[in-house]
Amino acid sequence: FSYGCLYLLFNTIPMVFQGSYHWSIGITGIVYLSLLIGYMVGLSVFSALSDKTVVRMTKANNGVYEPEMRLPDCIYFAFIFPITFFWYGWSADKAVHWIVPVIGLVPFGIGIVGTWMPIQAYLIDAYAHYAASALAAFSVMRSVVAAFLPLAGPEMFTSLGVGWGNSLLGFIAIALIPIPTVVYKYGGRIRKRENFKW
Repeated sequence: FSYGCLYLLFNTIPMVFQGSYHWSIGITGIVYLSLLIGYMVGLSVFSALSDKTVVRMTKANNGVYEPEMRLPDCIYFAFIFPITFFWYGWSADKAVHWIVPVIGLVPFGIGIVGTWMPIQAYLIDAYAHYAASALAAFSVMRSVVAAFLPLAGPEMFTSLGVGWGNSLLGFIAIALIPIPTVVYKYGGRIRKRENFKW
């Protein structure tokens, strides 16, 4: 879902900044740097927290490591992810000063990296012998969503506008926040019942 939303945002940036703010294509391209800033912040925070979280949780679990210990950081980042949809969506819809929607894209970059990275680390740790296959399946799944979800973008944003269109995505993102918590809580039980032959 987050990967599909990334491409939906890519659909709206030219529409917003060329339409509402009357920027050229070249200047509009600079807006994407705000996502890059978010990616860098998200990656820095993930790098600082990930191993520390795992070490702390392993110690609390009597020295026994579980791959699900990679997921708590994902839960926190999932709360950051929806912020962009409301901030960027409504500031762009009301055509307030251009810096407001540009800054509003930063939490998306933080949230998307902060959800992807723990999930990828979890897949590697949970399926160590099949890590390449697990990551390939993850990549295929998110790419399929990213290929088809943006097809609805132009129609959705034409019907609902940028404000309500992004709010719809924000509400869906909020509804999906419990998913990492569910995987963190029950993933170990499911994983231990799998019958892979090593």
